[in-house]
Amino acid sequence: MDFSVHSLHTFEFELSVELKTVLNIANVPSTTGLNQNSLMKLYKNDLTEIVLRLVKVYEKSLNICKSAAVKIDQLKSDQIENQKKLMELQDKQIDSVQQTVKTELKTWADVAKQGVTSKPITKHTVKEAVRSVNDEEKRSRCLLIYGVEEKDNEIPCVIAQNVYRKLNFNPPKIVDSYRVGRKTPGKLRPIKVELKHPTDAMVLLKNAGKLRSTDMSSVYLSPDRNKQQQAAHSKLVAEMRTMIKEDPNKFYFIRNNKVNFIDKK
Repeated sequence: MDFSVHSLHTFEFELSVELKTVLNIANVPSTTGLNQNSLMKLYKNDLTEIVLRLVKVYEKSLNICKSAAVKIDQLKSDQIENQKKLMELQDKQIDSVQQTVKTELKTWADVAKQGVTSKPITKHTVKEAVRSVNDEEKRSRCLLIYGVEEKDNEIPCVIAQNVYRKLNFNPPKIVDSYRVGRKTPGKLRPIKVELKHPTDAMVLLKNAGKLRSTDMSSVYLSPDRNKQQQAAHSKLVAEMRTMIKEDPNKFYFIRNNKVNFIDKK
């Protein structure tokens, strides 16, 4: 038997019915009156029926306990797998932040080796490095939603939640959300969404392609890129457009900072 909360509630109801039946057979108002003296007064057939009913309840209770144990083991395995995936995502995020720190800050040992004195480490350079790291961390929690029709009384947070539901995700904690850029007739401004955790943004971006099979097929998600990343991405988009013109019989996409393609089926 497959364990579920419904099966547990069903058994609880059946158990209460069996208990009332046993009390009626024993001719006692409650379980407090069910003792050796009351049972000794019963006829053999009535006592046999009570025992058989209790055995039936015991067997069903045992089956439910076994199925519950199987379900718990399954949930524990799923939890361990989810924790593993979460740790992998967190490790990637930590690596990204560490790489940013390495890029922005030079150790005194490196400065001494290179004999560089023109750029001494000052409070300003440290503040700039920390600011860059903080900016990178914040961007890792953000994403952009493109292709959503803009309305005067819209609530960006609600729009974002609807998009997430289309991906079959419970809407994560949203810190802030708003349209980006100046409002221009005929142009849809993207919605920038800041989430509470970087892993939420990573998971949503990883599954963004599923929107193509929904009624939001014209909507797509993008990471929050800095200016250098935007320039590099624009270059890849231009390269991909050129490749599409040269050979439209393939399906092109950008992944791992390069243009990839597969044959159209």
